[in-house]
Amino acid sequence: MRVISNLGGQMTKQQLVIIALDMITKFLMSIGDVIFVIWIFQIITGFEPHSTYPFVGIKGALYILLIYLFALAIYLQEKRLRKKLHQ
Repeated sequence: MRVISNLGGQMTKQQLVIIALDMITKFLMSIGDVIFVIWIFQIITGFEPHSTYPFVGIKGALYILLIYLFALAIYLQEKRLRKKLHQ
């Protein structure tokens, strides 16, 4: 995690938001990676998960893609705020 500091030593609200967005992005990417590995394992082995498990087949792939796209949207917002802060 990159820490942004200003000359006064205090963090502004915008800096805290940027750090929070960075943490959320990393968390979502980790969740997406874990679910993707489980999804691949399930496809390769033919493991039959419980019927309530949402990440099965094409529907599961779309959920995983949605998690990654949500992480990407948060990442892009973080970069936009970071760029705005440094101007």
